[in-house]
Amino acid sequence: MSSQKFIRNSLLLISIEIMAKGLGVVFFIVVARFLGARDLGTFAFAIAVANFVVIPAKFGFEDLVQREVSRHPGGTYSYFLSLGSIKGLISVTSLGIFALGALLWSRTDPAVLTLAVAFTLVYSFMEFTNSFFRANQRAELEMAVRLFFSVGNILLGITILYAGYRLKGVLSMQLLSVGASVVLAFFILKRLAGWPEQPEWQWRASWRKVAAALPFAGILVALYLSNQIGVVFLNFLADKTAVGYFASATRIFDAMTLIPAAITGAFLPVMSLYFVRCTSAFVRTLRFTLKYMFIFAVPLLVITSLLADRIIIFLYKQAFAASIPALRILGLALVFSFWSFVGQSVLVARNRERLLLGSIWVVAGVHVLGNLLFIMGYSYLGACWAICTTQAIYCVILYAISLRRYVGLGQLLRLIAAPALAGAVMGLAVYLLRPAHLFLAVLGGLGVYVGALFALGAVTPADQSFFRRLVATKTQDAAVGLGED
Repeated sequence: MSSQKFIRNSLLLISIEIMAKGLGVVFFIVVARFLGARDLGTFAFAIAVANFVVIPAKFGFEDLVQREVSRHPGGTYSYFLSLGSIKGLISVTSLGIFALGALLWSRTDPAVLTLAVAFTLVYSFMEFTNSFFRANQRAELEMAVRLFFSVGNILLGITILYAGYRLKGVLSMQLLSVGASVVLAFFILKRLAGWPEQPEWQWRASWRKVAAALPFAGILVALYLSNQIGVVFLNFLADKTAVGYFASATRIFDAMTLIPAAITGAFLPVMSLYFVRCTSAFVRTLRFTLKYMFIFAVPLLVITSLLADRIIIFLYKQAFAASIPALRILGLALVFSFWSFVGQSVLVARNRERLLLGSIWVVAGVHVLGNLLFIMGYSYLGACWAICTTQAIYCVILYAISLRRYVGLGQLLRLIAAPALAGAVMGLAVYLLRPAHLFLAVLGGLGVYVGALFALGAVTPADQSFFRRLVATKTQDAAVGLGED
């Protein structure tokens, strides 16, 4: 796998996330406007609960696939059959047990919770299939599946809301959309992998794969604990209206963090391959990625800091004005979050999942404690401060155990100095443009930022040359050096 293909796939995956999740944000905004903060809080709580139920079915299979199938693409069929069958069995069992429990003990509408769990389980199958597309460096196939779901989800969701149905109708339409997308993904993957006429099941090989995924499962549990616990605590320590305000701000934050998720979707398979084949390419690609993660994060930080009020009112209307300070707090966590994705991927590529597992569990404990302390004093803003604090601590830990050996602190500061200064220039421009229309302020600020990046030399001649070769020679698969910054 060439560095050039890595960048192509990164850009393609970023495009996927922008298009698919952009539609997802539009869908969420429509739901928020129809349902209001309290019902939106119920929706967010149901999805948070569902995300815990889905953990056994996910079991870290996606990360295992991206690491192993990227090294041995011929194993696509074997991994899909083995892990997919086990995943299906776990999913059906989990859904049945949860539906019975929700019916007997839940204080929230059992139908809402069960529909949320069913949707999340089926959605995990779409993510599972997409991990094979990423491992095989076929991001365009993931794009087709993701957009099919996103378009269907928003069209059916808006239709059902305008028809007068509320939360149950929305979740039912989401389940229908994701189910159709999984069927599409299955047939695409079947053609890609060259399915045999009579699949052969091998129990021992299947359980070996499950055992190999065990560290990833532990990582997944800790990550879900960190990501979802704020909603759960708010539901019990505050109220569903506070959950709604928190969810509206975190939805925007989550949409922005999908940029590093997309980049590392291409980054992980390449780095996994470079780790066993070419150390110098491993290091160069890592430094390049850290630099451009920062470049992508800076304008988002500026926009959320200076235009949070305009963004919240524009998206959710005045009823969600209480979410404005929440978005400003979450914006502070963006750089840490972007770099954390890189640190995690480096540890996985180096087969150091157990070390990653330990660090994530430490940070998960910090996050749980932070939520307990901050929410009791500051409600949903406390949950936002818990996210910001945890992301900063996690980034420092990952740098110490994963990145420092390849990128010294002095070198890291040199990499980000010019982009940071360009961000300061952008901040001044956005501040001056605040009285203008929101889109003009954002686009004007971004234009100033890009100009400052070039003027200050943040985008080096080596970077420019590399991107020109990328555009000019899309079919070339020769190794292309990234160059030192």
